[in-house]
Amino acid sequence: MQGVILKGIGGFYTVETEDGRLHTCRARGRFRREGVRPLTGDRVDITTETDTAEGRIEAILPRDNEWKRPPAANLEQLVIVISAYWPKPDLLMCDNLLIEAGKRNVAAVVCVNKCDLARPEDVRALADEYAACGHSVVCTSAKTGEGLEALQSELTGVVSGFAGQSGVGKSSLLNALVPAFDLETGGRAARTDRGKHTTRHAELLRLPGGGRVVDTPGFSLLSIGDIPPGDLGGLYLEFAPYLSGCKHRACLHRSEPACAVKAAVDGGKISKGRYERYVIILDTLLESRRKRYD
Repeated sequence: MQGVILKGIGGFYTVETEDGRLHTCRARGRFRREGVRPLTGDRVDITTETDTAEGRIEAILPRDNEWKRPPAANLEQLVIVISAYWPKPDLLMCDNLLIEAGKRNVAAVVCVNKCDLARPEDVRALADEYAACGHSVVCTSAKTGEGLEALQSELTGVVSGFAGQSGVGKSSLLNALVPAFDLETGGRAARTDRGKHTTRHAELLRLPGGGRVVDTPGFSLLSIGDIPPGDLGGLYLEFAPYLSGCKHRACLHRSEPACAVKAAVDGGKISKGRYERYVIILDTLLESRRKRYD
């Protein structure tokens, strides 16, 4: 039988098969020997050993994409949640996540949450910056219900992963959309100014209107992996209209002369903040490559 892994805890995987039944499965030992870990969202072949709902995962079908943080497979969309108020929005993390989505050809939605607590001009500034990049943006409040209908529309019919800083309200948003989820949420630790990691594992949840979401642990560190520095600019949607205008074919849009991207930044056509964070990410990639090959 074929099915989809909904969650995995302690070596046991909950698999929903095509007939809608749930099976608690162990993975065959060869996966561990081969260094393969079943992930939430994996499409799998299973065999049932008895008339109960127990079984074995026999094979993992080819993945469309794979994520380590969040630990999931076969996402069709990444919903990146940032706070308009507190914690202070980590826009570098948001940009990194957008790069991760672009690298995997996965759609991305930027969700600006806690809008009820922030000044309207601050919400607009965040929303406008990412909308100008060509990304879908929704502004929400899990507390008041603002923007939940628009968020629900973005989630309908696709498999989405929720990601972002700890404490931005990912689980609260999902609870507001579907109260039956009753996901654990946490406040902020005042001493450390860090959110509690309330979600302990990645779980694939079904939405009543169609589609699924992966509720994932909050995190504060992210590596964008091995991206050739020359490919980074191509993962910025707002750079696309200007890439062909650069004088140098291998332009990194940093210090090269006659760079159309930098000219667009100077002309206000590309967000200065987004560009400055691009340079930070580019420098990180260049330094990583230097250490690897020197």
